[in-house]
Amino acid sequence: MISLSTLAWRCAVFEWPRPLSLRSALPRTRGGTRPLTLEGQLLPRILRMLASVFSGRLGRFGRSGRVGFLGLLSLLSLVVVPAQAQAQYRPSLSWVRESLSIQVNRDGSNTQVIERVLRVETEQGIRSAGEQRVSFNSALEDVEVLEAYTLQPDGSRVEVAVDKIRTQDVVADGDVAFSDEKVKGIIFAKVAVGSLLGYRFKSTQHTAYFPGHFFQSEVITPHYRHEDFSIDLTYDPSLALQMHADRMLGGPVPSLPTDPPGSVRHRYTYRELQAHAPETGQLDLADFAPHLLISSFAGYPELAKAYQARAKPKAGVSPAIAALSAQLVAGAADERDKVRRLYNWVARNIRYVSVSVGAGGYVPHEAQSVLELRYGDCKDHVVLLEALLDAAGIASSAVLINTEDSYRLPKLAMPSAFDHAISYVPSLDLYLDSTAEFAPMGLLPNADMAKPVLLTALGRVGMTPATDPAKDYTSTELELALQPDGGIVGKSQARLHGFLQVTSRSTQQANATREQAGVINRLLARFMESGTGKITPTRPGDLDAPWLVQTEFELDPVVNVPGPSAMTLPAGLSPGRIKGMLYRPPANRRFPSSCQSVRHVEAIALSFPASVRLGRTPQDVNFGRGALAYSASYRLEGQLLKVRREFVIRRSGTVCGASDDRDWEAFQTVLQRDMRAQVFFE
Repeated sequence: MISLSTLAWRCAVFEWPRPLSLRSALPRTRGGTRPLTLEGQLLPRILRMLASVFSGRLGRFGRSGRVGFLGLLSLLSLVVVPAQAQAQYRPSLSWVRESLSIQVNRDGSNTQVIERVLRVETEQGIRSAGEQRVSFNSALEDVEVLEAYTLQPDGSRVEVAVDKIRTQDVVADGDVAFSDEKVKGIIFAKVAVGSLLGYRFKSTQHTAYFPGHFFQSEVITPHYRHEDFSIDLTYDPSLALQMHADRMLGGPVPSLPTDPPGSVRHRYTYRELQAHAPETGQLDLADFAPHLLISSFAGYPELAKAYQARAKPKAGVSPAIAALSAQLVAGAADERDKVRRLYNWVARNIRYVSVSVGAGGYVPHEAQSVLELRYGDCKDHVVLLEALLDAAGIASSAVLINTEDSYRLPKLAMPSAFDHAISYVPSLDLYLDSTAEFAPMGLLPNADMAKPVLLTALGRVGMTPATDPAKDYTSTELELALQPDGGIVGKSQARLHGFLQVTSRSTQQANATREQAGVINRLLARFMESGTGKITPTRPGDLDAPWLVQTEFELDPVVNVPGPSAMTLPAGLSPGRIKGMLYRPPANRRFPSSCQSVRHVEAIALSFPASVRLGRTPQDVNFGRGALAYSASYRLEGQLLKVRREFVIRRSGTVCGASDDRDWEAFQTVLQRDMRAQVFFE
């Protein structure tokens, strides 16, 4: 079947490359996998980027379900839809027909014939729909394009020439991936608004990803119209398939004369002529969109056992691994110190490289091989760390997790629910992600937090820690001095904790390789400031050291001096977390959104020249509504204005809705007024 997939986990198959097959922004998985496109479902990713300050989601982006061909342009065509324009929303494409005929054999191998026809609705649709892509694993399956054409509005049909259907290697973020993943690109000719673009292809998967198992997920985006969607499934009853349909019609139907003898047939359909605009911060579509799940796994314990059966043997303790483990833990104070040393070594020394051959998207390489090569994907990180811990007498488990905005597991056990693998140490109740090279032990990247996970060695479902304002917070001290010409000389120091620290370490490491003047200019431009400066963080890769980012800067004049005049408080090169919170959510939210708990504290001291006579200063602020709390105090001590601001989000869960948006709007009104508040002087 079209593996628009191979687990597409954040690594190897836990990691997927470019937009695949035909359903942009339409998470679905074939062959049970959830391919990553552009390191994640691009549409919600872009929307979350717009809302990153609001929700605090600053971590990496991970999985997408089966995202179709539309790729970047079509996703962008959906992205920026102002709240007042929701009623005028018009998708770039409509799905006229999509039919899937799936025949599953008792060993999990299968054949699928898929037909797709879409109508181009806008000029943007022309640009984005001109090329469709179908992905497949060349080691496990064969794909044949049976027909492809453009049907013009006048009824004329333009066939896609054979030389315009090409097989290419999958690429990830511009680099060739070391895998058997391929894409068939179909280039359509004479595409115009109103054109129908159609193609039909056959996928034959001769080797199942998990021996004796089949799984597939079809998730339908609400952001397009769907005129005719159908799935016909036949399977050998000795393969105990389960189906779960959400807002799809169908179920068992009589077998056809052409079906294999003794097979069981199901049929499911869906139709929805109303399309709804995507919303800033919305959850992964798998959490709320109509879908059909098909799985032969009886439950998540069986899936854990199937993964463990092939992964555990790869974590063998070789003499070299045993020697390295003993060297690293020598003199350790306790078990936690041992784990820290081993985790730090893997995070620092094993480079992340996606290498997926055959079923390698689900199966790690030998731990000894990973040690020798000094690289591997997320599953390889896990097996090497597991072997090192085992050599030190510490048990651990692989953890299957999703890195997208998905906060619940499907009702059926689906490998496609996961796109990443991390580690868990039961004796310490400790989750570790060694692929996050800037995450000190005990911290996780934002994308790993508050997620349901599968602990494969333990055979059960677990949950990673949720965000917590007591642990995930920033504390910034900012000193500003107004100069006689109206400029500002300042310095700041920021301490970041929790997932915010992980993000900051990564950012500062990346900034160190960039032209510094450009970095400074971009940071100052956030709040329409300009000037010069420098940033001095502690070493990002030193995971055992406290994290501190210090800056020094000189701002060009921000106010006219001498007065009378008035000025707001500049941010300079400080993080400016609170000032950056300005964001307006959708006016009428339809879909659930992701949210989290964080805290930001700022202590600002602004000194004025002795020649300046100070007048009115801003009033104190105290706001509280729902999960949100904000306070600001202003104290004038001679020529020094001392300001303390604190913003706290303390939520009970990770999913928010319209009522939370209303709370945020009320907060925005208060925050905007406080950010506009001025200090008056002569």
